Amino acid sequence: WRLAVWPWWLAGAAAVAYAGLAGLEPPAMRAMIMTLVGLWVASGRHAPGPWQGWWLALALVLLVDPRSAWRPGLWLSFLAVALLILIWQGRPRPRGLRGWLRALVRTQLLLAPLMAAAVLVAFARLAPAAPLVNLLAVPLVSSLMVPLGLLGWLSAPLAPLSTLCWWLFGRLVELLTGLLELAVEWLPLWLPSPDQVTPLALALGLMALLWALPGLALALRLVGSLVLLAVPAITTPPPELAPGELRVRIHDVGQGQLIELRTAGYRALYDAGPRFGSGFTPLETLWPPGQRFDRVIVSHADLDHAGGVGALVDRHRVGDVLAPPGETLDVAFTPCRAGDAWERDGVRFRFLWPPADTAGLSSNDRSCVLEASAGGQRLLVTGDVGREVERAFLLEAEAPLAALVAGHHGSRTSSGPQLVQRLAPQHVVFSAGRHNPFGHPDDGVVRRFRGVGSCLWSTAHDGAVTLWLGDGQTARVRGEHPLPWRHGGVEGGCLALESSE
Repeated sequence: WRLAVWPWWLAGAAAVAYAGLAGLEPPAMRAMIMTLVGLWVASGRHAPGPWQGWWLALALVLLVDPRSAWRPGLWLSFLAVALLILIWQGRPRPRGLRGWLRALVRTQLLLAPLMAAAVLVAFARLAPAAPLVNLLAVPLVSSLMVPLGLLGWLSAPLAPLSTLCWWLFGRLVELLTGLLELAVEWLPLWLPSPDQVTPLALALGLMALLWALPGLALALRLVGSLVLLAVPAITTPPPELAPGELRVRIHDVGQGQLIELRTAGYRALYDAGPRFGSGFTPLETLWPPGQRFDRVIVSHADLDHAGGVGALVDRHRVGDVLAPPGETLDVAFTPCRAGDAWERDGVRFRFLWPPADTAGLSSNDRSCVLEASAGGQRLLVTGDVGREVERAFLLEAEAPLAALVAGHHGSRTSSGPQLVQRLAPQHVVFSAGRHNPFGHPDDGVVRRFRGVGSCLWSTAHDGAVTLWLGDGQTARVRGEHPLPWRHGGVEGGCLALESSE
């Protein structure tokens, strides 16, 4: 067969056709190019090395689709193949069933630390069951499900054969789904704290390299792995909050709002993020299923605030839901009312609005207005209330504020002069989408806050914004995407944020 040309052309055409069916995404394109290089070598034409094929595939993928350089899938795919080349270079080809099984186990175990590190960097989560799942899922999908699916499609004119193929395919899908559900239940996804992500990813990456490099003694690999895994545990500060401390995270969910409030033993949400016209809910990408939320406060029923409530209740364990009287939600809720208060772990929460009678108020002006106090530092979240409502509860709010989540995403209808002047918040966060069509935050609102010396943050520019209150010092703030000029001395290190208009 090596002397014939047509088998290699046929195999190459099959590879190109399959990559086309898969949509020619970067991983599929990489596999196609490297398969074509492998076929060229196997046919006896030339003998480029595996690294030449790897670099050629990377160059061609980036040339065809330069934007793929910003997609995690590209680098996850190429990193995995680079490690495969490294761990198999110079080794004999496995033979026989036993040899292939050993090769499969060895490959998955050596890939696991590097892929875990890459997933940690890209998605800040870790799947402990992934190596075990891949041991079964990879051969099941590639050797059985894909051929059955293609055969069922090709044999569509022969109804009995096509039906049999799709029946077998369906049974394998059920088997794979059951396997994944069992794995997630047995070893659930782990979300490390932000402080743990980088050191743990570096340790896993170095451990993968330690086991992939040839010529190292087994004892050195074992001791090195133990040391690398111990370093993040030693160097990472404990993530737990002390009593009286409050951590607030304003998530980047586009044009909408989702705020997470955590104390030492309490976890609440203010709003559940948007649901877009396509049905996509950003909340579904934030946490693996099964999270516990003691309380969920929905400011009002607009889709940019309450769009994710249904997914939240379906996927997670929610204690109780609060919303303004008169609102309509997909879930049962208890009304929030001005004067209601509760305390958890030394942190006090209370509602400043709405009143018991909300008749005549718009949905925006019915928003639950929440104040949280931790160690003398206060946070205020006003939902979408307008200026008249701000004046109605202004005397109830204690000044000055450590942080304010600006009302109505920074709209000109909120954050009136009276509120800004009286409360003079140290930090202001605008929860808004990048290049949003509403021009949030409004130019006048931005200038008003700058006039009282507030530091301005926006999820559109900073990504998710995290605040720490009540630790005895001034409020600490960190953006997920730190900007290089923020610490350049611009008015005390604050971002000179302007409107997108």
